[in-house]
Amino acid sequence: MASLVEQTIPLVRYVAGAAGNTQDVGNMTSSIYDTAWVSMVRKSKNALSLLFPECFQYVLDKQLPSGAWESYDSTIDGIVNTLGGLFALKKNSHMAYSSISQKDLNLRIEGATRFLQEELQSWDVTSADHVGFEIIIPAMLELLSQEGIHFDFPGRSLLMELNQKKLSKIPSSIWSAKIQTTLTHSLEAFIGKVDFDTIGHQLVYGAMGSSPASTAAYLMFSSHWNDDAEKYLRNVVETWKRYGYGGVPTMYPSTGFEVLWIGSTLLEYGFEPKALPGIESLLEITDEYFQARDGLASGFSNLSVSDADDTAKSILVRNLLGRPTTPDNLIKRFEGSVHFLTYGMERHPSLTTNCNILSAILESPDPQGYVSQIEKCARFLVSSWSRSDASFIDKWSISEFYPIMLMSESLTRLLYFWDKGVVKSLPEDLILDGVSLVLFQALLQTLQKQNTNGSWGPKPSREITAYAIIALANLASLPFVEELSAQIETAIERGRSYIENSKEPPSIEYVWVAKVTYSPVNISKAYILAALKTSYPKYRLGALLTQKLNIPRKGVRQYMRIYSTLPQLHSFPLWRIQGCIIEGYLYLRRLKRVRLDMFGRANMKKDEYFDFIALTFACANNLRAAFLRTDVLFDMMSLVLRVYQVDEYVEHVIGKKFGNSIEHVKNIVDDIFVNEKFEVGPSEESKKRHSNGFANGQTGGHLNGDSNGFTGGHGNGDVKHLENSHTTNGGETPLFEKLKQDEDFLEIHDKLNAFARSIICHPSVSASSASSGYDRNLLKHELRECLLSHIMQIEDSHQYLTTNGADPRRNVPRGSFYTWVRTTAASHSCAPLSLAFLQCLLKNQGCFGRSVEEQYLIQDLWTHLSNKCRMENDRASLKRDREEKNLNSLDFPEFGLQPGCDSTFQGLKRQLSPILAYERKCCELAFEALQQATCAKARTQDLEALKFYYFLSDIYNDVYAMRDISCEA
Repeated sequence: MASLVEQTIPLVRYVAGAAGNTQDVGNMTSSIYDTAWVSMVRKSKNALSLLFPECFQYVLDKQLPSGAWESYDSTIDGIVNTLGGLFALKKNSHMAYSSISQKDLNLRIEGATRFLQEELQSWDVTSADHVGFEIIIPAMLELLSQEGIHFDFPGRSLLMELNQKKLSKIPSSIWSAKIQTTLTHSLEAFIGKVDFDTIGHQLVYGAMGSSPASTAAYLMFSSHWNDDAEKYLRNVVETWKRYGYGGVPTMYPSTGFEVLWIGSTLLEYGFEPKALPGIESLLEITDEYFQARDGLASGFSNLSVSDADDTAKSILVRNLLGRPTTPDNLIKRFEGSVHFLTYGMERHPSLTTNCNILSAILESPDPQGYVSQIEKCARFLVSSWSRSDASFIDKWSISEFYPIMLMSESLTRLLYFWDKGVVKSLPEDLILDGVSLVLFQALLQTLQKQNTNGSWGPKPSREITAYAIIALANLASLPFVEELSAQIETAIERGRSYIENSKEPPSIEYVWVAKVTYSPVNISKAYILAALKTSYPKYRLGALLTQKLNIPRKGVRQYMRIYSTLPQLHSFPLWRIQGCIIEGYLYLRRLKRVRLDMFGRANMKKDEYFDFIALTFACANNLRAAFLRTDVLFDMMSLVLRVYQVDEYVEHVIGKKFGNSIEHVKNIVDDIFVNEKFEVGPSEESKKRHSNGFANGQTGGHLNGDSNGFTGGHGNGDVKHLENSHTTNGGETPLFEKLKQDEDFLEIHDKLNAFARSIICHPSVSASSASSGYDRNLLKHELRECLLSHIMQIEDSHQYLTTNGADPRRNVPRGSFYTWVRTTAASHSCAPLSLAFLQCLLKNQGCFGRSVEEQYLIQDLWTHLSNKCRMENDRASLKRDREEKNLNSLDFPEFGLQPGCDSTFQGLKRQLSPILAYERKCCELAFEALQQATCAKARTQDLEALKFYYFLSDIYNDVYAMRDISCEA
């Protein structure tokens, strides 16, 4: 078998062949859609024969028995290919064609139409991001409508909304301008909207936008024949015959893209320039582009429209080959306000373009001179990974591991240069709290997503596996992953074994995205060779990052021993638990900075619950494979932290100062939720009271007045609010005016108000209410119930458990245990509040439009989950609650009063067990019902997040049973 270096020889020869020939290089899979367009070209409208009959034969040969054409690796491929194929059948249906009868042709048209009718009904338009789909598909639907074939489907209105939004950004003057535009790559979408006779100047080497489909459309709908365009199409058709593919590709030439990706991949990962004779031709090729495009480059020919991605790769390979090149032209042309653009008028920014730009700038002669651009790229990448409203799906690939690979490559390189002091002026928070955490999460998730056969990806793929291996080679450089080095090595070697030995995947893997998915065959080979060749770790970092992060090895080992013995976690491999502990420590830096000083008090221990919050959330997120976004997880951690502190504040401050006049505290809560408007920033009333600024920096939506039906009394009716304590116009009664003069009252009001504002005015909560305030109002309701239940817990404990040694079970709140645990106790557990907050965070990610059934099932699940959480908590803390005189579930008369019942602690806990089992069964049934309701709509994010929270509550239950994490001295 040839060595890895020997296997690069044809690739390097392919690259070298592009020198002086950028208009005629490309090797990728064929596209049904583009071939269909070429198959319709005739020399004139009255011509009786097709110009490229072999293309029409290719379209006929590739039609499936279902009537569709191939979907490759995505639903939208089947839609786009079938739209193109059906249009070709209709346009050619009146021509004599020897290989097919009219009857067969009609049956094919019926089959394709039937497929599209069915497929479009279930198409999720929001998930599509293929190149130009929002203008191409509407145009194809219009063209077919003109042929008498009409389609209506649920997503059509959204599709047309995207279409109009895109078209509205296009100035009519762009077509007559001498400047090239990427719109020509999808020229077929502008049939009837642009006079094709006026845009001949946009041809480059005979091609419109380096697209066979666009060029075919130009010839078909222009009144003047263009010989150069015909020559271009003939060359493409003949080249693809020579390759043995048939048909035509989705783009040609693809010179810059292919040679730059092949060259940079080999040079970056294990292949020295001297081992790649001919690779230096990249300097000549990039010179051609830079000279023709004013220091920029294109993925197509040297005269084609330039882009940031290929320009960045050009700068990178030139510097890797020893030709110092600055990024000045790249920055001048493509820098945006918060990220770099790939092209003008792009609908979504490209993650991988910004990765490549970051790498290019760092490898340039003076990185420190571009620190603002470096920071911009890094923050954009960190934000894209972390934020709940951002996407980490790249527009050029169907695989998550392609952007993970390039992000790992660029951000690890950034850490290396920062560690060396080259870009030392970068903000420390970006490096320590942003880049380090994101890279470690990428590492841990990549390790956990490896398939049992050693591959990565939803189905076997050598190329995707290569992406993951290259990512791990970079991520192995992190200085705080030494404990995981053995697992990283095992994963890489298993991946390599899969690539070398597996015969499962097809020879062609469709993982790249254009108008349809495709495979750039030689680039795929380059990535596979690089994955087999690269050394790891790629970089050797110094001690600076380790010192700054200060992750204690002793603490990691200690917590790993604790968590690995928990019943919920003991079956997981130790390396996964260890990784969760490290991730938790990386969250702690950020979590400690948002500690709420307003709930501080004397005699507190040193925030022991901090560690447990971060570590438990990290365990639940990773081991449940929920992989919630970084900011969603952090927001949930912050909420739990705040709840812990509110719980202690109410118990140890309010309970002591207002234990005998608890009604006054209830009025405080009333004032907060009736009079406060929860606007962005501190309210005017809060400013007057000199609030300590708890909500400073929090922004959010606007919520006026009450919470639209969610301000009713507490569920069990035991909270007695002073009637008419506030007038209808917001004025205050004499009683309330009197209370305002009490400094303790004002302090409590400000603290609880600031706590409420930090949640209701949270940016994600406000964003979730942009289309509807339902989730935010529900959150407001649950927050109010939570605060009232904490006050009631104090009231109940004072009233019923301060009995001078009498049996507490003889003095319990009115009503039954059943009623109490579903109202006051459940809200006191804060599970309903946490789940309502999580729902807002997820809605910000796009989980909207829930049906009545879904929302009912979700809240029913909340109820049973809250009951479960409270009872498990009480079971674990019975001894402490008795000592501190806190009302506990097991204090109710239903437990232990029956003749012969065991009333010891263990006996009481055993009586609670079947009730807990029942609540668990109810949760399981709710999950089953919700599964059916959500899967029918292909929307499972809510469900997965709820399963994450259920698992989280189980872990917390184990922790409670093992150790009391209260910070009471």
